[in-house]
Amino acid sequence: MHGLVFERAGSISYRTDLPEPRIEEPGDAIVAVSHSGLCGSDLHPYAGREPARAGVIPGHEAVGAVIAVGPRVSTVTVGTRVIVPFATSCGVCPPCHRGLTARCERGRLFGWGDPDDPGSPALQGAQAQFVRVPLADGTLVRIPDDLDPDVALLLSDNLPTAWEAVQRAGPVPDEPLIVVGLGSVGLCAIIAARSLGASPVIGIDPVAERRALATRLGASVVADPGETDRIDIAPAVVEAAGTAPAQRTAADLVRPGGTLSIISVQTTTSFALSPIEAYDRNLTLRAGRASARRTLDDLLPRVLSGAVSVPAAQIITHRNAPLSEGPALFERFAARADGLIKVSFAPH
Repeated sequence: MHGLVFERAGSISYRTDLPEPRIEEPGDAIVAVSHSGLCGSDLHPYAGREPARAGVIPGHEAVGAVIAVGPRVSTVTVGTRVIVPFATSCGVCPPCHRGLTARCERGRLFGWGDPDDPGSPALQGAQAQFVRVPLADGTLVRIPDDLDPDVALLLSDNLPTAWEAVQRAGPVPDEPLIVVGLGSVGLCAIIAARSLGASPVIGIDPVAERRALATRLGASVVADPGETDRIDIAPAVVEAAGTAPAQRTAADLVRPGGTLSIISVQTTTSFALSPIEAYDRNLTLRAGRASARRTLDDLLPRVLSGAVSVPAAQIITHRNAPLSEGPALFERFAARADGLIKVSFAPH
């Protein structure tokens, strides 16, 4: 099997001799990956900001077709086209019943193995030709054959993550909402904020190309982080960049009594704002991994009906890349190469 492998911080290899996944548990499914994504959170291990186990296939965003199922799988069959969300979920434990599929008692992240317990099995990721999906009934999302694969790929992670981030911020119709960080999640948050009625929607990012794209996606105002003195504070702010400076900028833009929604992966031990500051300004801070599987139950029908328009071709700037280009694309993505916002791989 062809695929990418995380070797160490700063090193991704392309391999053609990887073992194909097989059914290991009765609830497993095997998916032939037609499209997989390169996500900003893939960069945390690559940049050394987050520990990761060497030898694991990265990638947690995928679209494809089921090619095998275990005997207990009942919601999909061979040939079913599916979205593979970034984490597995059983759908029946107490957190799943509360809608907190991100904290499923049996859930696991694709493309991750515990670096402190190298003897434990890793859940191999989707930047390969095939991926094993445990808990398939509670994880996989069926999609129609005619759904644009780029849209489907954004629905595996970036769009439901952004949708939940905006919902957590508490958008109010005809009230401003600010998005700090205009990578693929931040750009999807612009779409979500517009769809959920916030106005104006404001985007903050240091990269001029990303600000221009946010404008095309519906942002009324965009600004460089160094120009936020001209931006009025807002009741709802989403931080989608994952850096301490971005979090500080976002905190400064929340009006007293407002909500700061932090959706980006966190790799530091403290927030950029103090408890004293949050108290003195009556701020609400909401953070944590998105429950993408639960959010898709609401979001996917909106996309299929046309109620939410997803111009995926504008966000996925590097489409259908061969896996052999993966090491170079990781390097370019980490360097914020001009024009690169989102990569989709076409493993087959």
